[in-house]
Amino acid sequence: MKHFCKLIAAAFLAALAGGISAQQYPTRPVTILCWSAPGSPVDFFARIMAKLLTAELGQNVIVENRTGGSGIIMVNTLLKAPADGYTIAANTLTLATLFSEPNATFKPDDLQMIARSQIDPFGLIVHTSTPFKSIDDLVAFARRKPDYINIGGPFAMSAHRVAWEAFSEVSKIKTTWVPYPGGGPVLIAIAGGHVDAAHTNPGNVKPMMAAGKVRVLAVSSDKRLDDFPDVPTYKERGWNVVRYQWRGIMARVGTPKPVENRLAAAMQKVQQTAEWKNYLKKVSQLDGFQGPDEFRAQLLGDKQEVEAVKKKLGL
Repeated sequence: MKHFCKLIAAAFLAALAGGISAQQYPTRPVTILCWSAPGSPVDFFARIMAKLLTAELGQNVIVENRTGGSGIIMVNTLLKAPADGYTIAANTLTLATLFSEPNATFKPDDLQMIARSQIDPFGLIVHTSTPFKSIDDLVAFARRKPDYINIGGPFAMSAHRVAWEAFSEVSKIKTTWVPYPGGGPVLIAIAGGHVDAAHTNPGNVKPMMAAGKVRVLAVSSDKRLDDFPDVPTYKERGWNVVRYQWRGIMARVGTPKPVENRLAAAMQKVQQTAEWKNYLKKVSQLDGFQGPDEFRAQLLGDKQEVEAVKKKLGL
């Protein structure tokens, strides 16, 4: 009986210690893992978030790049770390494309969504040497010549491709998707005229647009973007396609709820700062905060759409 009481007391003290540590979190530096290379959009997001969270949490928040496998290496690294909130990860909609990959050993239940931070619409970009002056021009041409137009984008399956396939279906066109190993190579390809068009984030091509190298024909946002006031949305041209890339923070499942709440609240707070708002304006992105439950529902819905597209394409 005495031994049993000692076990109960030990369990109680452990639980109490866990509760106290969660309330005091963080008491040491926090690491944000990033699956993309330094200088990429998701790396840029992770670094500005780390800077702002450092000030808000009172502990250093650092970014560690774990590249390779379109994010699989990063997720595996996260799942090997303790579920204590001191190793978290930047994630994007691309995560939803990984669950059905043959070499992915994880599933949504292994991950805990902390908060979504931003949304980033896609844009249909063409080189100025092409005859396409509007989205209507490109659609009309693609209907006359199915599979003739090459569309460059990241990877064989990505958020960019899922959005493009949604547009292709409602506009009744067929094009040829040309995969590149990331967003940077896509920009190089469209700048050099190596593809007819690209489906990428419009904020990434602002310098090329200013230099007269490319045109943005349409964007996938719900309404026109402030930085591209003359560019129509797919929706306003009659194709009800509204899609966004998103970025946020996740942790390993089992992370204490108080730690999750602390991180989510801190993220929501720093997203009210002038520095965050200036960052969004600089990269032509939109604030898109979601808390843990809403963010998880978003991921699961995106996973279903990705799987439907992969099945349709035979991937």
